[in-house]
Amino acid sequence: MADFSRRILPDPDAALRTERSFEGSVRRVTFSSEDDSFKVVTFELPDGRKLKAAGQLHAVRQGEPMRIEGTWREHPRHGWTLQVEKAIPVPPSSEEALVAYLGSGLIKGVGPVRARAIVEHFGERTLDIVDEAPELLQEVKGISRKQAHRIAESIAAQRQSREAMLTLKSLGLTNAISARLLRYYGEGVVGLLRENPYRAGLEVPWVGFFKADEIASHFGIARDSPHRIQAAFVHVLDQASTEGHTHLPLEELLDRAARLLKLEEADDMLREQLEGAIRARHIVRAKVNGEAEGYFMASLYYCERQLSAMVLELVRQGKPLMPAGQVDRAVAAFEERFRFGLAARQREALRSVAGGGVCVLTGGPGTGKTTLVRAILHLFGGMREVSLCSPTGRAAQRLSEAAGREALTVHRLLKWNSERGRFQHDAKNPMETELLVVDEASMLDVQLAWALLRALKPGSSVVFVGDVDQLPSVGPGAFLRDLIASGRARTTRLEAVFRQARKSLIVQNSHRINQGELPLLEGRFEEGADFYLVPKREPEEIAEALLALLTERIPQRFGFDPVEDVQVLAPMRRGAIGTQALNTLLRERLNPKGEPLSPTIPFRAGDKVIQSSNNYDLDVYNGDVGRVLGLNRETGQVRVRFGKRLVLYPLESLSDLEPAYAITIHKSQGSEYPAVVVLLHRGHYIMLQRNLLYTAVTRGKKLVVLVGNKSAINQAVRTVRERERRTALAEWLLRPPEKEDLFQ
Repeated sequence: MADFSRRILPDPDAALRTERSFEGSVRRVTFSSEDDSFKVVTFELPDGRKLKAAGQLHAVRQGEPMRIEGTWREHPRHGWTLQVEKAIPVPPSSEEALVAYLGSGLIKGVGPVRARAIVEHFGERTLDIVDEAPELLQEVKGISRKQAHRIAESIAAQRQSREAMLTLKSLGLTNAISARLLRYYGEGVVGLLRENPYRAGLEVPWVGFFKADEIASHFGIARDSPHRIQAAFVHVLDQASTEGHTHLPLEELLDRAARLLKLEEADDMLREQLEGAIRARHIVRAKVNGEAEGYFMASLYYCERQLSAMVLELVRQGKPLMPAGQVDRAVAAFEERFRFGLAARQREALRSVAGGGVCVLTGGPGTGKTTLVRAILHLFGGMREVSLCSPTGRAAQRLSEAAGREALTVHRLLKWNSERGRFQHDAKNPMETELLVVDEASMLDVQLAWALLRALKPGSSVVFVGDVDQLPSVGPGAFLRDLIASGRARTTRLEAVFRQARKSLIVQNSHRINQGELPLLEGRFEEGADFYLVPKREPEEIAEALLALLTERIPQRFGFDPVEDVQVLAPMRRGAIGTQALNTLLRERLNPKGEPLSPTIPFRAGDKVIQSSNNYDLDVYNGDVGRVLGLNRETGQVRVRFGKRLVLYPLESLSDLEPAYAITIHKSQGSEYPAVVVLLHRGHYIMLQRNLLYTAVTRGKKLVVLVGNKSAINQAVRTVRERERRTALAEWLLRPPEKEDLFQ
């Protein structure tokens, strides 16, 4: 790797690389990310020597003088590069530096030729002239009075921007956050932060309460400031949303806020400022569960309220997709064509869908949900504009294969517009879809469900297909559960397991677990079943058994590739057999010869990875699993294959990827794998519960192997203590609140 880098760019001399701080100017910008924050630049020193520098260099342009500090690293494409940790603009120190600065494009109305003319006329006094007597710029040929003042204003704005960046950096903020604040608020950002830094925590992504708290301490803002207390309430509700709640009751909200703020005996003050946050419309108080009051972040309140209104409107406007008298004949024709007899409950489900509006089809594995989707497409696909979608890429791919037609992720269906920062399809630009089928609907949080339903035109029909007994969505709310509980959607629960599926121990045990019964664990590994237990007691024994399964027993007995076909699942990230430790262990055994991409990139060629957040620009989403193919040395991008798609990751997006040899059961939602190995140990007791084990077991298509304690399995089956999510959707679907302006 080092030899290759030196062939691209000469290695800076050893003396230069012993230094960490340099003053000079940006000679050339060789790479810039889409948001203009991350850059790779050629930096020129006063003696003419050059070096490569990379980092969060907001709005840096060619010719701009600055002082940079950082750490030397060997980059796979750019060679020896200074990874910039601090970048401070400085005034130009020579006439040549002045020419480069004025002609860099930063100053409106000044190009390289005019820049040289100005500096030749005024010399090193140029910036003083601009500050004190900008009208003298008219002495330079070709500059009018109006142009002179425009040039002076542009230089003043650049100076203010520089000063703001310097102040932000002095507050201990990173270049990235400083740049984001400056871009959001402009040159007045420092004054705004001095008055109320918590506003930035509420409005600017990636700032948040704790960073705002640090800024406030620099400006000496009191810890009992009303701004701080109100922001703390919003932060508490935001954190609650990561636990699935859309609101909190009063006492819990006050308790969490008091612990966050570390304010003693401040109940009256907290209650007073909570009212202030409500008046400021950061928080909404609303009736939930009868007379009880819930406290919502404003964005989640309007999301859940609008969602309930949209569901009710779709139900009200629902029109039959087919005359009732034709449904049974169409079903009979489907059965005859495919030589397949539907169960009575499946025929009932198709009659329900034919009625239009909002329908739900729910059931466990082997109950015929996929067959119903095929039947829906056959019955209505020729007479309606039908769309298929699912929350995750793997689920959408599986749906496409099962249905024989294209299925998209929700994000792709709605067409994310990265320039505008929102979906292309919405209430003002609805889809042409007349019938929407949503698979794996248990994974829909209320925000994604809201985006999906608001993109349907009036009178559309929607069918939600999913297993309501699986783990709920990662995001806030319990959309499918609440929709079923409200009774507003016609719901068909498929319970009978088809004869062919009953032969599978995976299917049998899934239903046994869901009904609170212990799985059948009698079979030996060599007998050719599809569900096994490898009993082990201690974490070290479990890890050792896992390695034997992946490197020998499963490949030899079943022919599965241990990386492509087998997914290891664990309840937790941390601990001796948590996913973090397991990924380190498994990579060394399953990808020992993978070529490291570079000293600064943590992945090897061949590594199995998972996307940890939605990236709309790259069109990859939370939970997508792929394989690292290598590094494109010309562009500096990492090539990752997701199914049949190749995605090119810029370096600044690699932090969204995590190793995926082992993933949490929560991360596996919506996915199916040829084989899964599930690790269970009594040390996982906090997480062991029925729907967690049920979700893990239903991820395996052809093989499920449990490794661990029987006692842990017993505990998981018996435990239904999952913390109830505090949501309001079911309540509002049953008893809509009084009419209000929901769509403001």
